[in-house]
Amino acid sequence: MKLRELSRGETSIQAVLLIPVVFTVYFLGAQAAAFFHAAHIAQLAAEQGAQVAATAGTFTENVVPALNRMESVVAELGASMSNEPIVRESVQYVETTVSVRIPSIVPFLPTSVSRTTQARWERFLREQDR
Repeated sequence: MKLRELSRGETSIQAVLLIPVVFTVYFLGAQAAAFFHAAHIAQLAAEQGAQVAATAGTFTENVVPALNRMESVVAELGASMSNEPIVRESVQYVETTVSVRIPSIVPFLPTSVSRTTQARWERFLREQDR
């Protein structure tokens, strides 16, 4: 038998083995890009909400505008929330948490990403109180 006859069909076998690997790498890359995009949106929305919630005034006055700001940032950037945003207060900080859905390209990977951020309370003192 000639060498040519022995290698007949070898290219087909290589293609059958290589194509699933190439598609897997491609789809994992696309899923990673979608994950980082959603994480960026969640971080931006959490930061914007914390900034609004930390402005001067009482916590109860600032919660609704902060929630509205987080929801509008997520909507403007073309994403959707997987849970309601959360706003918490402490003595010195306001903490916001936003969860954004990730488009599912590869099954069995996470479908949402959450980001939490803090902002220090803004306190304004009158001149006589300084």
